[in-house]
Amino acid sequence: MKIFEEFRIGSLDLRNRLVMAPMSCNLCEKGFVTDKLVAFFEERAKGGVGLITIGDGIIDSPIGNNVRESIVIDEDKYIPGLRRLTDAVKAHGAKICLQLSHAGRRAGRVSREGFLEVTRGKLPVAPSAIAHPVPGHVVPRELTRDEISEIVEKFALAAKRAVRAGFDAVGLHCAHMYLCGQFLSPWANLREDEYGGSLDGRMRFVLEVIEGIRKEIGGSYPLIVRMNGEEPPGGNSLSEIAEIARRLEKAGADAIHVSAGFGAVTKTAGMIPSVPPMRARAGCIVHLAENIKKAVSIPVIAVGKLGDLQLAESVLQRGEADMIALGRPLIADPYLPLKAAQGKIDEIRPCIYCCECLRKVLEEEAPIACTVNPAAGRELEVRLHPAKKSKRILVVGGGPSGMQAAITAAERGHRVTLFEKSSELGGDLNLASKAPGKKDIEPFRSYLVDQLSRAGVEVRLGEEVTAEWLDEARPDCCILATGGRAGELIIPGLSKENVLGPAEVLKGVELPGKKIVVIGGGPVGCEVAEFLSVQGKDVTIVEILEDVARDMDRINRVALMMSLEDHGVRVMTSTRVVSVGTDGILVERRGTQETLAADHIVVAVGKSAQEDGLDEMMRERVPEVYRIGDARQPAGIFEAVRDGFDVARRL
Repeated sequence: MKIFEEFRIGSLDLRNRLVMAPMSCNLCEKGFVTDKLVAFFEERAKGGVGLITIGDGIIDSPIGNNVRESIVIDEDKYIPGLRRLTDAVKAHGAKICLQLSHAGRRAGRVSREGFLEVTRGKLPVAPSAIAHPVPGHVVPRELTRDEISEIVEKFALAAKRAVRAGFDAVGLHCAHMYLCGQFLSPWANLREDEYGGSLDGRMRFVLEVIEGIRKEIGGSYPLIVRMNGEEPPGGNSLSEIAEIARRLEKAGADAIHVSAGFGAVTKTAGMIPSVPPMRARAGCIVHLAENIKKAVSIPVIAVGKLGDLQLAESVLQRGEADMIALGRPLIADPYLPLKAAQGKIDEIRPCIYCCECLRKVLEEEAPIACTVNPAAGRELEVRLHPAKKSKRILVVGGGPSGMQAAITAAERGHRVTLFEKSSELGGDLNLASKAPGKKDIEPFRSYLVDQLSRAGVEVRLGEEVTAEWLDEARPDCCILATGGRAGELIIPGLSKENVLGPAEVLKGVELPGKKIVVIGGGPVGCEVAEFLSVQGKDVTIVEILEDVARDMDRINRVALMMSLEDHGVRVMTSTRVVSVGTDGILVERRGTQETLAADHIVVAVGKSAQEDGLDEMMRERVPEVYRIGDARQPAGIFEAVRDGFDVARRL
């Protein structure tokens, strides 16, 4: 495959054409490299990727931070830790690049208490006094000419430090409307001096940065520039973007990494975000890389849901790009390149593009984590070791939590039997994948099923555990992963004749009539509403809280809200159901009552832990009993997988 051919960026030789895309991780401590950060990237280096790009090399902290715990390189004191990182990565044959960055106006996020979280109270800076469009950002302060010169120098000195720290290449972040991208775009740069106005003016800052970097590191040291391949209305056109790429090459860029996005997803912008959500198609921005590749002679790197290496290979074969960048797929499976090169495609843990990693870092200000890979970001603390004593372990329930627990226990050397009373494995994954835009969940279900077999787990479908089996098998440990039960509502007049749960809807039960009311506006309720509206139903969501789908990450949530709007779904928040009558549902909103016509009612008000009666039977016969996943505390796929993994790794 072309993807595994050796490749060169400037003077840098790489073992293949795969790049780990830069990302925020929140694994540093006050700007310093930590053991956790080293372990995270070292694991990806072991996995066979050619070039690892470290994101958020902040050249002016905290005013330039994107997240609270970015890598900082604005003083020499950070160099020893960075050297430890580069040594660890290069020891496994990968090359490493540090992407220099300044968040500009993106740094101005405000907490609920009104505190500027990322910049630690300082007002962010930008080319113009225009707030970042994502809600919760403040209006930044416009940079003076002298301050611009100071930042140019900070970029140059940071590049010099990167060389001293052992990085094989330096990157420059001009995408996603960080500071460099803000200067480049008329959408964010309204300056009337020499740093704004025409394309010449808007490019001045970035060209001065590149010139300064080249003076410090020389002309042969590899420089990779990351830029947007598309901008929202009012930004650079595709032809202007191609011209920017040509000028970047002339200025000394050795490769261009083409991304897109600016931190917001809106209808008016009409853009794929920098981290495409589940419903985005695979390879969704490759055409943007192709546009730039036609304009330059240096290597072009494509990104954007390219974890399917057959698709990535076709991009290279068609000449649309020269290299492939993977972000989330390498969080999900650090060994993706090595497994693919060895023909072990079925063993690759697939990314489901749920954006949980992004939510952890940007929305929760927590360390990076992954729904499908419970070890991501915790490589040091959760290394699996063979069990000191092999136990006979029973797992009851074949959903994501039970399957992960069984796999992890078996990989540690335990003898595992899994009972699933239905005829198929997967639990809620089977239904979740049927919602619009969530087809990426099915490959993960298939992966878990395959891993059960590879790990040697005995799977018994269509069976329930009996006291007789327990008495005969005498397991040392039982893990109850029996899932949760659908929440119930007590509403006057509510009968079972026309009331359904989300599971029945997603299974495809036929619903005569057109008008449907979904009670509950959580993620499941909204997805069910979308599922029905796509079929042409007239759907209304009734939610007692002030907002809907509050538990979703921002990118997937906005995309879902846009779809609900497109399909005409009515969303009623701060609304409670009063009663159900023959003519419809009586609801009350801010003191006003209204009757909603409904042929069917879907109750989607969450789950509660399963009361399956197994605890007593188990505790009478089994020394150790654990409840995991929804059977312990209802949550999402992320929590279910991690729960199963964490229980099994301690046995």
